[in-house]
Formats: sequence, structure tokens, C-alpha cells
Amino acid sequence: MKYLVLVLFILFWSCKTDEKIKNLKKYDGPLIQATDVVTYFSDSALLKVELNALLQYEYDNGDRVFPKGFIIYFLEKDGHVSSSLKGNHGKYYKSTGIYTATGNVIINDTIAHKKMNTEKLHWNPITKKVYTDQFVRIETQSEILTGNGLEASQDFSYYKIVKPTGIFSINQ
Repeated sequence: MKYLVLVLFILFWSCKTDEKIKNLKKYDGPLIQATDVVTYFSDSALLKVELNALLQYEYDNGDRVFPKGFIIYFLEKDGHVSSSLKGNHGKYYKSTGIYTATGNVIINDTIAHKKMNTEKLHWNPITKKVYTDQFVRIETQSEILTGNGLEASQDFSYYKIVKPTGIFSINQ
């Protein structure tokens, strides 16, 4: 009889526990939080890209969020910075391998002294390209170009505004 009561008590208690577990919400927040993050990308043992972020969250699916933004330095073979990409907020999508910078995104080409501003920009480290469908403003030493959409190399040595707007000078 003692055993029967004990077994019934255990069964009753375990049913309540199972019910509590079923009612728990799955945690979908970050699994990892890191501060002062520096990530290096290399190719054939040469450092090509350096990503710096004050704060990084990593989620269960491998996505990373940079709530305080990031700055990415693109490096020449000799290690000098050719250009940089900076955004107020950032995200890395593991499924596509794409980084997205948002909020006052700036690319600085330190070699040709060009600067690009937009509100959202994607960087693909595999193709070494940056692109957006947002409004862009590019300042060179001699002109200011504006338009919607951009396709460019990550070092900003080549760029194309998809839908240029504004006033253009034509040399005769």
C-alpha cells in the first residue's frame, strides 16, 4: 500500500512538471554576448578584412547582431587600409553569409578619397561586393553623385549607381 501511494504521488508530481515544461516559452534571445570583438578574414594567409564591433550577440541559428554597429576595414596586400565600411547597427546572416549595415552607413575609400553615404548596405565577403537599393550619396574630389541603388567592389575602387539622379556635367 505504501508503494502504491508513493507511485501515485510520483506520477501526479511528474504530470504537473510536464505541464509546466509544456507552458514554457522557447528562449529566442542571444546565446553568446561578446564585447570588443575583432574578426579577421584572410585569403592565402594574407589578412584581407578586419571587422571591429563594441558588442556582438550570436543567436541559435548562427546569426550575429551588432547593436552598437561595426566598422570593417578592407586591406591592401601590404596591410594598409584601402577602404572602410561603418554602420550604426549591423547584422550577419549565417544562412546567406551576408553582412548588413544600417543607420548612417559610410564607406571611405582612403586611396581615391571617395566617400559614400546611405542608410542600408549589404556586404558579401564571398563575392567581395557591396550593394544596396537605398538612396546613396557619393563624394569624390571633384563631384557629388546621388541616386538609388549601388553595386560596388568592397574596396570601392569600382562602383555603379543603379538609378542616378541629380545634375551631371558633360564634357564636350
